[in-house]
Amino acid sequence: MNIFLRMKNWIPVIFLLIILVGCKEEKTSGIYEKGRLEYKITYLNADQGNFDPSLLPRKMVLEFNNEFSTNTIDGFMGMFRLGNLTYFNKRKSVTFLKVIDKNYVFKGGRNELMCCFDEFEDIKITEDTSQRIIAGLRSEHAIIELPSTGDTFDIYYTYDIALETPNVTNPYLDIDGVLTDFVLFMGPYKMRFEANRFNPDKEPKGDLRIPKTAVQLTRDEMVYALERLMK
Repeated sequence: MNIFLRMKNWIPVIFLLIILVGCKEEKTSGIYEKGRLEYKITYLNADQGNFDPSLLPRKMVLEFNNEFSTNTIDGFMGMFRLGNLTYFNKRKSVTFLKVIDKNYVFKGGRNELMCCFDEFEDIKITEDTSQRIIAGLRSEHAIIELPSTGDTFDIYYTYDIALETPNVTNPYLDIDGVLTDFVLFMGPYKMRFEANRFNPDKEPKGDLRIPKTAVQLTRDEMVYALERLMK
């Protein structure tokens, strides 16, 4: 058997290896372009605030399409609502805060984080190959370290949802996938958000139903208003 015949026999094997290697390097393609994710909120330090833990918000709702997303948190027996509207292409967000009968709005600039969660300025992200199915979505694992606070915790995110820069206005900017299990700090509280329900057919609302009487605040003023409630 000459060398050309031997090479001919190896061509199918080489071709298969090229396909397998190429597929391994690609991320999972997003299969959902819109929908509604509901998250259960738990508090990692519920004893830090002045409120009975049973009164604290226990649910966040995220609705999205490939242009924008809205997320809302309600609590304190209807006296509190925190909502955020993010425009992915504009890389901007609007935050709405309701405290009893007072309404406030903060309009962020381009690449500015939403209000009123803490920024993770020194975040260190270590990704690995671990996976979980969360709310029906295949989710990737990462370990988060915050040297400035000494906090270390796990998060999960999914590529099943086809959004570009889904975290452009939250502290997880460097994560490409949509967050399905993660931690945020707000006021005195460290909050874990874990997705527990996903509806891929839900069309998102294009606004936060912000009253015309809402007072526009700076970021610092909005944070101060929220902290007065949370502490």
